[in-house]
Amino acid sequence: MNTSTISNKLLSLNQSMESLTDPNAVKILTELLNLIEELASENEAQKELIQKQRDEINKLKKEQGKPNIKPNKKPPTNFSSENERKKAEESGEEGKKEGFKLDKLTLEKLEEKRIPAEILKNLDKLKGKKYDSKAEFLKTVEDIVGGEAVKLYGDLLTKYARYTKRNGKAKVPEIKIDRVEKCKVDPELLPDDAEFKGNTPKVVQDLIIKSDNVLFKREIYWSPSLQKTYIGDVPKGYEQDYGPNIKSQLPVFKYVNNMSIPKIKEFCNNFGIIISETYISRRLTNEVDVFHTEKSQLYEASLEVSAWQQIDDTGSRVNGKNYYTHIVCNDLCTLFFTTPRKDRLTILDILRNFESRSFVFNDETFDLLKQLRVSQKVIAKVEEVTERDKELSEEDMEEILVQIFADSSKGKISRIRIMEAAAIASYHRETGVPAVKVLVSDDAPQFKLIIDEHMLCWIHEGRHYKKLRPVVLLHQNQLEVFRKSYWEYYRNLYNYKQNPSFELAETLSSEFDKLFSTKSGYNELDDRIAKTKLKEQNLLTVLKHPEIPLHNNRSENGARVQKRREDVSLHTMTEEGTKAKDTMMTIVESCKKLGVSAYKFIDDRISRKFEMPSLAELIKARAASVPIQYDSS
Repeated sequence: MNTSTISNKLLSLNQSMESLTDPNAVKILTELLNLIEELASENEAQKELIQKQRDEINKLKKEQGKPNIKPNKKPPTNFSSENERKKAEESGEEGKKEGFKLDKLTLEKLEEKRIPAEILKNLDKLKGKKYDSKAEFLKTVEDIVGGEAVKLYGDLLTKYARYTKRNGKAKVPEIKIDRVEKCKVDPELLPDDAEFKGNTPKVVQDLIIKSDNVLFKREIYWSPSLQKTYIGDVPKGYEQDYGPNIKSQLPVFKYVNNMSIPKIKEFCNNFGIIISETYISRRLTNEVDVFHTEKSQLYEASLEVSAWQQIDDTGSRVNGKNYYTHIVCNDLCTLFFTTPRKDRLTILDILRNFESRSFVFNDETFDLLKQLRVSQKVIAKVEEVTERDKELSEEDMEEILVQIFADSSKGKISRIRIMEAAAIASYHRETGVPAVKVLVSDDAPQFKLIIDEHMLCWIHEGRHYKKLRPVVLLHQNQLEVFRKSYWEYYRNLYNYKQNPSFELAETLSSEFDKLFSTKSGYNELDDRIAKTKLKEQNLLTVLKHPEIPLHNNRSENGARVQKRREDVSLHTMTEEGTKAKDTMMTIVESCKKLGVSAYKFIDDRISRKFEMPSLAELIKARAASVPIQYDSS
């Protein structure tokens, strides 16, 4: 019996349960319905297992297994909550879709409505400023013109000052004009009385792609007296077989246009450029030192200007081995780091910009050891052989671990936990690289305990509820009702971020406790709700820091960039190539966020012009003018 058949047969039970008044009967029926859910789930699992075993038997018999015929209706595999997130944010406060501003046109309309000149004169001080909410706008106006004027003219002010936002989409940029040509009218077509009335503009965009292969005829002079040959120098940048333009274009082809090396070669060949894949690969791997420096400075600047960072990781391949690409980002930059592991020590290495590891044993270290479930016996041994508050190197830690674990084959997990605890405690008193104050991520274990204020992604948490697949109609309805409440609460959090206040934070905290104390009677749902409640502190970090995001989309977008790169070039082969890939993706993606042409920036650095400011300087300047806020688009 499949799940749909079970569900149909349970319709009568769902209906009859609503009419029950006996608490014992309700309790018994509730338990039976949960038992049915468990049995249905076990039944599906057993069917899959039996089919796998049958296929294995058929293979051993050298017979064909069950044909892999795709069903007409695909089973649910996408548990993304992105659609719910968008709907919740779009249905938020009116100020998200509408705003209020006073401009020249608005003031002229208000003047037509005979608003006193004195009031208009004062309102002129607010010209050009934008407000996200009606309340914020009227409060500012009241401070300028007084409460009585707002009472009299408030409706007119909000009516003519209201404007519709364009969902963060920028206006079409003004087209750069490279040349101007006049289109004249044939004089023979003009009558005698035709008068010239000016020009009407028409902009046509075009692109010229062509080779620029130069034959340099270098003069040669010979001096018999000095026994010396003199040869004319080629212009700067043309010393090798390829000029500066193509050297700049190669990384653009690779990381901006997302082309593979064979396709880059093919493209160049089509325009008369004879170039080898080996040369392209060598240029992309070995000629990027200037960008490695840019990346390091960029990261340090990002840590300086933003107290919060987002982080995520995705699988990658290096020379046929499994690696992990980590994405650290905020609104102004996105950075990529590929490593063999993704444990806590690796995450700390990344957050410290790969400075030499340091360790310390203090009160926090021993608290962490308890949280990491290191045995009391081992903790006591650690206390015996370590000195409090002394900064230790990695070599010092190895000596301490040898004292604790004389047998190197034992205590592998405890060794790791001790190093993690000591490294985390050292990081929290970091004075070199600025420590991250708030980390936004999913609830993967490697991100836990590293930062005291750890914000969890609401979208990831919402996926857990989407994965529930009840067969009982009553449970389906209960799940749907709760998920609706979940996203309504998310919308309230989103609105709070726009206009935070202590009172609203207290209300939302109380509402969280109420919502995630719900008891539906559907066991799987109730277990899931209880697990979410345990994450209260992490999910509500935003109440203390409304500037941080509610979800981890930015870093996940970075993970998609890595996956698109793999789709084109499969995997890197060397550590140098991997580092170059991480660096160039960092440069390109950060240029996008800063509104800088990646092509122009790459060309500026490869040509050694250095006319453009560094990305680190741009980040600092941007952060100084506009504090880093989260853009949910």
